[in-house]
Amino acid sequence: MNSLVRLVILVIFFFLAGARSAFPQRFDYDDKNYFADSVKRIKLWTYIEGDYSFRQYRDAVQSATTVLNKKGYLVDWIKYEISEGIPAQEWMHEIITGLKSNEALLEISAQIKKYDVTTPAITSGMEITNEKGAVIILQERTVNFDSVHTNYSCQAFTRLYVNWKIPSRNAFVPVYSKPQKLESGDIYLAVAHTLGGIPASKHPAVIPASPDTLKNNKIPVEITLFGGYTFCSKMDVLEESGSTDLYPAKFGGSLQYGVEIGTGVSKNIDINIQYRRLSAIVNVNTPLRKDAGSLTINQNYMLLGSNFNFRVSKCISPYAGISLGGLNMVPADDYYRSVWYFIIGAQTGAKFYLSKRIGLRVQAEVLYQVHPVKASFLYSDDVYKNIPIDAMSNMVQFGISAGFILRLGN
Repeated sequence: MNSLVRLVILVIFFFLAGARSAFPQRFDYDDKNYFADSVKRIKLWTYIEGDYSFRQYRDAVQSATTVLNKKGYLVDWIKYEISEGIPAQEWMHEIITGLKSNEALLEISAQIKKYDVTTPAITSGMEITNEKGAVIILQERTVNFDSVHTNYSCQAFTRLYVNWKIPSRNAFVPVYSKPQKLESGDIYLAVAHTLGGIPASKHPAVIPASPDTLKNNKIPVEITLFGGYTFCSKMDVLEESGSTDLYPAKFGGSLQYGVEIGTGVSKNIDINIQYRRLSAIVNVNTPLRKDAGSLTINQNYMLLGSNFNFRVSKCISPYAGISLGGLNMVPADDYYRSVWYFIIGAQTGAKFYLSKRIGLRVQAEVLYQVHPVKASFLYSDDVYKNIPIDAMSNMVQFGISAGFILRLGN
């Protein structure tokens, strides 16, 4: 008996709600502001009108999800299952009564109609007149057969419910509703039209997905001027003076500086080119070279890299990436020739945007020099004075840097 009474009450509630929402209903000013300020998540229930199994159009689900995401709302698609053993009205009642103050329920009923239109046969007439022009014989003949054309129309009805527990408001009466009919089968467009009166969130919980092109994402070109410090490092070298012993070449810590130009290829991925320079004091402790003392070697890095950005907010963007390129090592002593090594690098850091145009960057990086065994390190074209020194191992360099970001473009 109690179940019957509860069901009757539910039917009355939804009858009253349906009577009120049979016509378009707009937000009043206060509700609109409160909704945009408080609601973060919208539960979406869409179904085909008149379908007792409560199936749904895929385009209706996609349309509602896309529009609501653009307005900044999280969307949870829910579905009524007949196998749950309760009427759809009671199931919906439980959803509404369970809504939190930052949640809403969006109910969308949709229907695509198909109908046939018969085009009647067209006849033509032939007249025979007398000498005064009067018609005395009228002959008619059919010039084509009846034809059948298939036409489509569609309609969608949106109802939005909240449960703000305000004494003067019935939670089962929608705060917003809107129907839309189209003389086509485009249910995606019909659903989108019904959502036009829902306000955009003042505190978006969703950043709308952007197309993968730079133009549509409006990711600007970033020019970064940076400076930092590269820590000490070393590699094994061999002096070609008849000895087979390996000796360390020790690179002292040094200040570094450079410039990087980057641009986005998608919302999260940037590509960049970089020039970096540092001058390190190097001590080569081979039997003959060590007597000459330390040597300054200028290191010029030219790198091409890519970063993946974790855009946690508009102002903060941690990132991690890899780089490839070349290193030109130029001894300050004109007696020696410059050499080139291949570089593999990895970097991680964060960008802090102070405004639309400027920002700051902090970064830690590791650079790995790759070359074959006995790669040229110190050598001269003077065959009478030169005792070549070869690199026998790769070298790892660690560094940290900070930079100033200037953003150009959109």
